[in-house]
Amino acid sequence: MKIAGIYLAAGNSSRMGSHKLNLPIGTMTLGSLGLETAIQSSLDTIYIITKGVDDLAWLPIDMKMNAKCTILPCSTAYKGQSESLKCGIQQAQADHMEAVIVMLADQPFITSQMLEEMMTCMKSNPTCTFVATSVDKVTMPPVLLSSSMYADLLTLQGDVGAKSLLQGKFLRKGTILPCADKRLIFDIDTQEDYQSLLAYQEETN
Repeated sequence: MKIAGIYLAAGNSSRMGSHKLNLPIGTMTLGSLGLETAIQSSLDTIYIITKGVDDLAWLPIDMKMNAKCTILPCSTAYKGQSESLKCGIQQAQADHMEAVIVMLADQPFITSQMLEEMMTCMKSNPTCTFVATSVDKVTMPPVLLSSSMYADLLTLQGDVGAKSLLQGKFLRKGTILPCADKRLIFDIDTQEDYQSLLAYQEETN
């Protein structure tokens, strides 16, 4: 089963006040941490969805040159997350990917084990249309989506993601994997979030 990663890195960082993917985390940047996890996983390829104009200062050269990675600038990303997602889905269709894992570039603590569990779950259940992460019964990225959902995903408009489809008829065809540690799906939106991240890093070092 060929599975691609769609790494959404085209946000406006409006709540942060600066380009948050550039924020330093030890010797790396916020935007590169989740990507490193994706590269280390068994994903076949990774589409890095960026804004139409992005100097990619947050992206280390070895990741830019990694054979798994393809950088896809999305000129319409300013219209909302759905545009970035559709950019990745269209590429997945062109590459005949059977499923995609949608990841957010501001979720630094996603683990390879989480990604592998999602892929194993779908591969063992061919009728499964998605595998989603949840915390306290709330669905969160990352989410694994089968090619049977591509057409519906391409109809999304505005600042919404795949989560908006994971209900009703689709919910009955998917699998939810509870995440016991909220920190693993923590996303960085504000300066307060960033300071919490740095404090956590100090605790674990």
